[in-house]
Amino acid sequence: MADAASLTAELRAALPPGGVWIVHSSCRSLGAVEGGADAVVEALIAALGPEGTLMVPTFTTNLTDPARWAAPLAGHERLATMARIPAFRADRSPSFEMGAIPEAVRRHPRALRSDHPVTSWTSIGRRARELLADHPLDDPEGEGGPLGRAWRLNATILLIGVGQDRNTTIHLAESMLDLPHLHAMRDRYPVDGPDGRSWREVEKTTHCSDGFVALEPLLVEVGVMSTFRLGDALVRRMSSPDVVRVATELLRRDPTALLCHDPVCPNCVTSRTLLQN
Repeated sequence: MADAASLTAELRAALPPGGVWIVHSSCRSLGAVEGGADAVVEALIAALGPEGTLMVPTFTTNLTDPARWAAPLAGHERLATMARIPAFRADRSPSFEMGAIPEAVRRHPRALRSDHPVTSWTSIGRRARELLADHPLDDPEGEGGPLGRAWRLNATILLIGVGQDRNTTIHLAESMLDLPHLHAMRDRYPVDGPDGRSWREVEKTTHCSDGFVALEPLLVEVGVMSTFRLGDALVRRMSSPDVVRVATELLRRDPTALLCHDPVCPNCVTSRTLLQN
């Protein structure tokens, strides 16, 4: 059974300390770990060392207008659900479908969390405050947000037991190109104020990432992705600048290249129509 010490040793053997690590993960993929997700987080922090910074997604896409969910709601069901959805609280709202490791990071006593009501990030380490401060409300995955700041710091992306469909940095490439479909299907989130509840829009919203798996052969072909084992998991390693460069080159040739091909995906079907017109 793996533990924090053995995972730390494996990380140190594969990666130099320091820098910024963007981690997307499946805790289950690691196999049995004594101490569970908390031990994995301790291993990541230990391997990064005092100069390093860990950053993970702690999104709350469940706290949005259900009309834009992957399985959208409409009519009375939508309105009833909207009335029950709580407003986002950076200090309280759990992440949604991000996995056990991001939740363990979020609960860590040293963790800081950005204040975006839909796509917040949580970070621990020397550059955490710099990465998370003033998270733009209307372009949350763009150059001015945590992903863009990590990109400028030459962050390392680690996909622990997950694939490119979890690699949010690819959305950064979409945002930097300002692709038109990002403006068409806007998330709305609740804000509770002295005059009651209002719903505000995110100007630039990214949605489905299932099609991002198409980028992996290109990353391998140009030699910018490597792999190593952590516990039982396969870890894909690449740099944020490399991912943005390869994705940008592909999307400039074909803006629809990273959309999924599910005929009932409401996001990618709509996006493909917009991008092909």
